[in-house]
Amino acid sequence: MEYRKKHGSDTWHFCKNCANWPTSGYDSKTTKPTSGELCNQCQAKKSAGNCK
Repeated sequence: MEYRKKHGSDTWHFCKNCANWPTSGYDSKTTKPTSGELCNQCQAKKSAGNCK
């Protein structure tokens, strides 16, 4: 799974269908980040089984 956050942001996104999924100017990780916070929308999509 890929995690992305915009440069200067502390919020990590992991669902490509999130409205705030960064497409440019972002940091990327392939492991769950240990700093910052996870996007609430991504977490809701994951819980609903709708994370792509």
